[in-house]
Amino acid sequence: MPAFIPEGDLFYDIPDNMNSDARNASPPPPRGPLLNVLRKTDVVISGMSGRFPESENIEAFARNLYEATDMVTEDSRRWPPGLFGLPTRSGKLPDIVSFDASFFAVHGKQAHAMDPQLRLLLELVYEAIIDAGINPENIRGSCTGVFVGASESQTLDGIIRDPNSITGYELTGCHRSMFANRISYTFDLKGPSYQMDTACSSSLLALQQAHHAISTGLCDSAVVAGVNLNLKPQYSLQFERLGMLS
Repeated sequence: MPAFIPEGDLFYDIPDNMNSDARNASPPPPRGPLLNVLRKTDVVISGMSGRFPESENIEAFARNLYEATDMVTEDSRRWPPGLFGLPTRSGKLPDIVSFDASFFAVHGKQAHAMDPQLRLLLELVYEAIIDAGINPENIRGSCTGVFVGASESQTLDGIIRDPNSITGYELTGCHRSMFANRISYTFDLKGPSYQMDTACSSSLLALQQAHHAISTGLCDSAVVAGVNLNLKPQYSLQFERLGMLS
């Protein structure tokens, strides 16, 4: 462990192999309360939420892990096992159909033309805010940024196949920029709001961008989210052909 302890570190110790100069150095000033030793650039993650295979929330996911539950299953809830030569087992979320549109003040026409990834994001952002111990009403109008990692919308092509059924809501419900903007609009958040796509690292970049925005004063707090639903077997087939399925 290094002898030098940067200001703001919360826990430290003095190694046994320190040189004599370091041992004879004056002790550091007394530390104040925990909050007083935090630097202005320190950022805390205060709330979390998530959906995972066979797990409706973080707690269920943790329980499945602790109990060694196999969450990758073989059944036809997604598509027939073995379709196109794909692996017979796959990870499936419990429910991506249900959505309380009125709760999020989403018009019925918009809800029916909305990518299920965006519906999931709205639900999970709300749950994460609650998990942080915050009333969503109390952050309305705040300088809170929204940073979303997402790659594909596999819904748009399907719902605009019939030109006579196009309403225009498909664009605002499936365009990836709306993944972040809809969250900002729904919760009335006034900070930076954008979606980013760097493939598998999209969510990591979203987290980095949020930290940078808070540290540089672009926003006071941030919502960071990542979402990916593989809804069509043709997409899984591409990953399988490239040897990218785990």
